[in-house]
Amino acid sequence: MNPFIEALLYYYDLTALTVEQQGNIYRIETEHGNFALKQSSMDPVQAEECIHAIRKLSRLNYPSFVPIIPTKFGEYSLFVSGKTYYLMPWIETQEYQGRQSIEELMADSIGTIHRMTVKSQPASKEVIDQSCERLLSRWEMHSLELSRFADEAEVKAYLSPFELSFLTHFKMFEQLADEATTYLEKWYKTTIDKGSYRSVLTHGRLSRHHLLHATSGQPLLINFERASLDTPARDLATLCRHGFPHSLWDENEVLRWFARYEQHLPLVTAEKYLVSAYLLFPEPVYYTMMDYRKGGNELELTQKLEKRIYALRKVQRFVPKIVPQEEEEASNQS
Repeated sequence: MNPFIEALLYYYDLTALTVEQQGNIYRIETEHGNFALKQSSMDPVQAEECIHAIRKLSRLNYPSFVPIIPTKFGEYSLFVSGKTYYLMPWIETQEYQGRQSIEELMADSIGTIHRMTVKSQPASKEVIDQSCERLLSRWEMHSLELSRFADEAEVKAYLSPFELSFLTHFKMFEQLADEATTYLEKWYKTTIDKGSYRSVLTHGRLSRHHLLHATSGQPLLINFERASLDTPARDLATLCRHGFPHSLWDENEVLRWFARYEQHLPLVTAEKYLVSAYLLFPEPVYYTMMDYRKGGNELELTQKLEKRIYALRKVQRFVPKIVPQEEEEASNQS
């Protein structure tokens, strides 16, 4: 038996019969049932945000998530040697065989959470300026790194397949960054003019890995480790980014995700601008390029780059469907 795990279980008055490690999760069998002990890289501040989100969902009687079990001292997480640990009931799962896509289920789940937690916030120019400047600063840094990589590749006598693909599409990356900035400026102007924006409890890391299909038939969200009060646009952009590879890029399928979400919380024009900005900026290319610089597998990273380029081309054509022309015109006239 693992003495460290036994020591952690003391805080829950549990004694392990068996312990099975599955990545960062320990499946623990006890006389009181089976549990999942998660090891996380959350710092204490992030852990506090996560626990706040979980407790808020509990107070709101939201049913479709896996709860965190408190210790006998009332604490919801344990911070040991730079790692955070928290305990959950073990959920028996089954393969999903429903007609709806998993992303549509997640859109339904997160739409419900957003509807239950939405609040209108005053759009202080100072706060909006800071938010915009932080994002633009990050984008500028990433754009500079993309440009630097292109410059370094251009002077080489022989290009690797990754470098060749990158240079071939570099102008498109620049165009995407410009389009993202344009949509961000539209979001800024619309939000300042309106004088308010909406905040919701966001999950922060929506992906297929964070939705369990319980044997009861209930889809359950897990991993609220990046939860925060933020714009609904952030969760939707994350859902799309992680969901695109699974949709075979059927635009009608992606539109169904938005439609399912908007059954709970219809997006306002400013939020559509912000989703568009998030989706258009070539951030996935930046992270792939950084992995390549670190010496990743050439073939795998070239294939990943090609897939992300393909997805970004689709995003360019898809974004106008998020913000219909009549909304653009109405926003420009206001």
